[in-house]
Amino acid sequence: MSKKRACDRCGSCCMQGGPALHTQDLDLVRSGMLRREHLVTVRKGELAYQPLAESATPVADEFLKLQGRSGSWTCLFYDEVAKACTIYQSRPVACGLLDCTAPEALLAITGRELLTRFDCIADDDPLLPLVRSHEEACLCPDMAEVEIRVQAAAERSSLLEELTRQVNVDLGFRNQASGVRSLSVAEEVFYFGRPLFQLLLPLGVQVRESSTGLELFMHQG
Repeated sequence: MSKKRACDRCGSCCMQGGPALHTQDLDLVRSGMLRREHLVTVRKGELAYQPLAESATPVADEFLKLQGRSGSWTCLFYDEVAKACTIYQSRPVACGLLDCTAPEALLAITGRELLTRFDCIADDDPLLPLVRSHEEACLCPDMAEVEIRVQAAAERSSLLEELTRQVNVDLGFRNQASGVRSLSVAEEVFYFGRPLFQLLLPLGVQVRESSTGLELFMHQG
């Protein structure tokens, strides 16, 4: 297969995940072009794909990105029929730089001046204290390390016990938030990121309800 010489609007980049947001994109949030329900917080430690990377690696610093659509990685604003961006004139800075035939400009900003939820939450937002407390009490574990440990039979039992406690503390904060303000699922992942139990599912860790909350387990192979 010959190498591309220019963008042919194939849409591959848009279907591989919405872009990370940078501080230059803050005006898009402040203007309402990008709303909280459009954004997801990717927390330090989560596994994520860097631009043009072939495998996911732990995130070094928190950032916001555009949500996917209908449970897929495809960017929320990508029109697959028209093969076009529905917010093209107001797209994030990373989208304007992305060119698979010349990735240098995008790679130059990767991991730099990233926008976070704390840049976008107003000081008088009643959820802000809860979000800060959640961040202190529910640090996201290094998921690459968890992936290694969960495959080691000798460590699995104690690890799952530890993670079960963390999962339920995480959910406890989310339940508290519902008492402060009614949040949609999309808004929740802006304020708190994806629930820990969801991050563990791709690693083979299953979840079930118990009398004390959620319980983690793995099928024995």
